[in-house]
Amino acid sequence: MFSFMDDATKTATEPRPPDAIFAPEDDVGALLVQAYQGEVSGEVLFGIVASGTDDPERRRKFEVLTRLEAKTREACLPAMRRHGLPTDPDPKTVADAKVLGEAVLGMTWEQLLSSFEPITSQFLALYRRIGEISEADRAESGLLVAHEQALMDFARRELAGETETSLELIEALPHLA
Repeated sequence: MFSFMDDATKTATEPRPPDAIFAPEDDVGALLVQAYQGEVSGEVLFGIVASGTDDPERRRKFEVLTRLEAKTREACLPAMRRHGLPTDPDPKTVADAKVLGEAVLGMTWEQLLSSFEPITSQFLALYRRIGEISEADRAESGLLVAHEQALMDFARRELAGETETSLELIEALPHLA
């Protein structure tokens, strides 16, 4: 979910809108790598949040989110292999996620959850784009979209005080079982 791209991984023939995390001309391979590494990043980040909180219920929830990111990354392996793309976690992605995770620990619960909406919106656009340009990858695109929508819903419910039901959509995802 959380990801940073350095300039070397961008294709820049057109300026990218300030809130976009991919360029319109990015091919499916570039998009899949970005999606896959985003799941790597989310897994690391959520793991840090889970281990860094003293609240047992919040820890449990972020352990579920960590598992979600890992299972989603694993579910993307067929698409990555179909395109001959690397599946090792990028060391820079992992390092950046660790730095971000430590920074996130200094946020309030509300600040952290409020950060989900803009980030999940960007990733939803990326994941939908994969399905738009590659029929062969529509299953993975749909799974990625469903997982990102569930993350968005989780944060919205938590912020609305619906803490008892905040994980419902995540726990209902078939690939999480």
